[in-house]
Amino acid sequence: MYAEIIKEKFPQDEKNGLYRVPQLPAVKLGKLLIKDTRISSPNDVLAMHEFSTMFSSGTLILTKNRCFYPNGFFELEDIKEVQIEGSKLTVFANQQTQFIPHKLTVKNEQVAKTLHRIFEQIAHKDLKSEVLVNKTYDGYSNTELDWLNLRDEIMKTIDMLYDRYNDGKLNLMEYEEKKEELLGRL
Repeated sequence: MYAEIIKEKFPQDEKNGLYRVPQLPAVKLGKLLIKDTRISSPNDVLAMHEFSTMFSSGTLILTKNRCFYPNGFFELEDIKEVQIEGSKLTVFANQQTQFIPHKLTVKNEQVAKTLHRIFEQIAHKDLKSEVLVNKTYDGYSNTELDWLNLRDEIMKTIDMLYDRYNDGKLNLMEYEEKKEELLGRL
């Protein structure tokens, strides 16, 4: 889940306005939630970044499945790309079948790099495929899973060799020899 990434990777750095559970500033969070009704409970908040720059100020809040910022919010599962420019982040989220840019201002360049890393990890985590893999291989031991992974890699390699044979880069004899060698490992 995204909550694991946030809890593990989001730093507790009060100097830069970065807070995460269980050390969220209760008074600040309470005042914020009174103004911002998009978040129903303080228990939903996993991390927050409070910032104040010369031209703007605000709070970025991360829950287990959403990111809230002064001008909007987006689902964490919709993140597809993150760009960084100085102390500004642009998070592209796949919403309504198009990439919508969400422009986030943060306190400084260091905080921007930290949040960029976190959002990148979230963007590359595919929950749906993890659930499918867990469901598919549920009940197998580690040894059995290692064998299944080896089998899958060997089959992919054989498919690649077959493509090379079809492209004329391997002759039939080379293809058959390499195929037998790979199958012999099983």
